[in-house]
Amino acid sequence: MTTTDAIQRDRTERWFVRQGLPHLIDQYSVREDVLSRMFPFLSLVVFLELFLVFGDRWSGVGQALAFLGGVALMLVAFVVVNRLRGRPPWMLPDTVGAPELFLFFVLTSIPTAIGAEGARSENLLYVLGANLVILTVGFVLTAWGIIPMMRWSVGQVWAQINDIANLAMKSLPILLIFSAFIFLNAEMWQVANDFEMPYFLCVLGVVLAIGTAFVMLSVRRITVDLARFSRWSDVRPYCDDTPVVDVVPGDDEAPPNAPALGRRAEWNVALLLFVSQAIQILLVALVITGFYLLFGLLTVREDTLLQWTTLTDETLGNDTYLGSPWSVLGAELVFTRQLVLVAAFIGLMSGLQFAVQVVTDDTYRSEYAEGMTAEIREALAVRAVYHRVLVEPER
Repeated sequence: MTTTDAIQRDRTERWFVRQGLPHLIDQYSVREDVLSRMFPFLSLVVFLELFLVFGDRWSGVGQALAFLGGVALMLVAFVVVNRLRGRPPWMLPDTVGAPELFLFFVLTSIPTAIGAEGARSENLLYVLGANLVILTVGFVLTAWGIIPMMRWSVGQVWAQINDIANLAMKSLPILLIFSAFIFLNAEMWQVANDFEMPYFLCVLGVVLAIGTAFVMLSVRRITVDLARFSRWSDVRPYCDDTPVVDVVPGDDEAPPNAPALGRRAEWNVALLLFVSQAIQILLVALVITGFYLLFGLLTVREDTLLQWTTLTDETLGNDTYLGSPWSVLGAELVFTRQLVLVAAFIGLMSGLQFAVQVVTDDTYRSEYAEGMTAEIREALAVRAVYHRVLVEPER
């Protein structure tokens, strides 16, 4: 591979990471692609934990010397490992393995071991345990591109908030018809009145688990179709503003034949699709919940609440009201625990119904999934060029 191709491949792989799809990288490696990206973060953890030398064993100049000695030891270890691996002394590692991880735990243990006068073994175990958790969490976040995915999700939230009017006009009327009968039902308010918060959270968890499983299975089916391209003219429009824009093969060349997505790559794409669809569902659920909070505030008076539930004038108290009633246009508005639970339950069930409609109804799917899948389709188009131009010639 030429130097230009190597640079192009590196740019493309970093682009995959920024899109939250690191598993689209060919032969995605823990040592070369995950731990090497974690190295700056792990180095920062080592540096911050050097401040543990400022314990009760040293004071004044002794503490400063111990800290500077730790910094020097960290720099020496960095240079020595680089030289042993045949790299320039101050080069960030392109491969991180057992020696670097061993040093991570050793270097973070030294300040604890020498900084405290007593209870060193207990403190050392705490630090080692905390660093193991840091390493594990950091590995998961890095391996699956969770932070870029979250950044992408924030952009999706803003994009879909801007489109919330269209979302409301198309989906909310049907959802409101479905939910109005539940809201204006005395049994629903009695159930909410009897609901203890732990049980409500259990119900919430069950519904969320069902919705999550349903949506996740459906987006995995979409993933397979998105990865198929029959000709390069289908690929080219998606590659604008990407690292491979200048190297897309011509229409007269053999059609795209990127290998099928592996299991982890398929789950990575499905996870990104799931996040996007979950944002839509959450927005719908929040809009429905907000509507019924306002609607209930204006329509369900104290007398109505007493008629719909087993509450009495004696039991209607602080456990019911969330804030003091206030007078508006000659009537008292009451914000109650029962109203919040009913509105939240209806919003949750409406979100689940919307998820079912988006997945099973062709009209809904074409309306709401098009924007959701466009960026995924772009990434898979880049992957097709990446394999043809940058991966296959190397093999």
